[in-house]
Order: sequence, then structure tokens, then C-alpha cells
Amino acid sequence: MQWTPEAEAWLKRVPFFVRKRVKKEVEAWLSAQGKSRVTEEDFLRAKEALRGKASEAREGYAVEACFGGAGCENALTDSRKLLEAVEEILRQAQLTEFLRQKVGGPLKHHHQFRVAFSECPNACSRIHIADFAVHGRILFEIESGLCSFCESCLEVCEEEAITLGEAGPLVNEERCVACGACTRICPTGALRESGRGWRILVGGKLGRRPRLATELVPFTDAEGVLKNLKKVLDLYKQENLRGERLGVIIERMGWENFKKKAL
Repeated sequence: MQWTPEAEAWLKRVPFFVRKRVKKEVEAWLSAQGKSRVTEEDFLRAKEALRGKASEAREGYAVEACFGGAGCENALTDSRKLLEAVEEILRQAQLTEFLRQKVGGPLKHHHQFRVAFSECPNACSRIHIADFAVHGRILFEIESGLCSFCESCLEVCEEEAITLGEAGPLVNEERCVACGACTRICPTGALRESGRGWRILVGGKLGRRPRLATELVPFTDAEGVLKNLKKVLDLYKQENLRGERLGVIIERMGWENFKKKAL
């Protein structure tokens, strides 16, 4: 269906996280009236008729993933198979019916249990504001005796997490984002990759009281991701009072208490 520039300008005012759905709903509503073109007047009429529906969520969960696994040069992991398993766990958890009972009415997008995947430190899929996030990373080893002091690792590290001591490279783990750039450029193997997997973050959200997700597990494999998701979902359902986000539950329980029960 064609959109006039004026109608597209109105569409761009819609929040990005429901924009695609709003467009689809508007087109379906106008198509049922025999329209094949969306004008400004058409959009405003559709907006009035569909008011409230665009903010409703059909499912009690949402999954967002970056395109890293499909060939992004920055990708450290490929989570496509893992993503399918995660979606199946979410379906089996019956979150839609659970949240409808807790909320006591139609679900809104801010009620959804949100899962995000990112295959590299760039975090394109906004993992830091998801209830449960899976973040690709590497593990690396240091063998200082092999260092040639070429300083290539210093030049390539965007986080400035590496320094050279008398025996070789030293890595500040608080600054390091485990991107693997240093291991790829090291000519001697003083810095070398020892594995790839995922870290798990939980409790991120936007809203009136935003909260960045907290690291629950620093490194695990696909089996570990699925195991932890099931535990987090069980705890989320046990402690949920009114359909609140996981971050609210964590703040109410306290991080250490939540972590103890979630692991």
C-alpha cells in the first residue's frame, strides 16, 4: 500500500517499538474499506478508530536479536539455533495467559518479558534494557613469556584495557569487553582465544525508573543459557505480583537474594 509523504510523517511520530504494528493495523483497516493508498486524512481516521489497540501486545514475551549470526564481521557467536530453543522455552512458559491474569486486562508492550540477543560488544539489540539478555563474548588466555612487546594489542584495544608490564600484557577485566580484537592481532600468541560463548544479563528496562541489566553469569555455553533462562522464568513467575518487569522484582528482592535463587 502506498503512503503519501504527509501520512509517513505522522507514522514517524509513533514510538519505534510499535511503529511496524501500527503501520500494519492502519493498512489492514484501510484495506477493508477498499483503500490502496494512505493519506494524512486516512491515517488520522484510522488512528482514531484503532486508538488503544496499537499499544496492546498479543504475546506475553518478545525476542529481539541482532543480525550477527548471519554474517556480521563483528560477530563473536552465532545464536540462531539457541534463539529457536529460547523461543520454545518462552512458549512453554505460557507467559501470555500468566501476565493477563496478573495484569487483569489487556497486555501492553511494557508488560512483556523481553529477551535480547547480541553477538558482540556493540550490543545492537539493546541487551541492556531487556529482562533476559544473551551476549556473545570470548574467553582468552595470557602467556606473558611469549610477548614480543610489539604493542599491537595496545593499539587495537578501544577500551584501553591493556597495559604492558615487565613480563608482558596485563588486562583490566573491568574495562575489557571480551571482543577478541587483541587475540586476533597478537603475532606471538601471548594473548590467545580459549573459547566462545555467552554471558547472561538480567533485569534491564526503560520506563519511569530505568534500570540497566545486571550480569548474572559471566560466561556459559548454550546449555547453560537455556538452564538459566528456565530458572529465571520460574523465579519471575513466583515473585510477580502485578505483571511487573523483572527489574522491579530484582529491586524488591535485592540483588544478592535474587542471584542466589536464580542460579
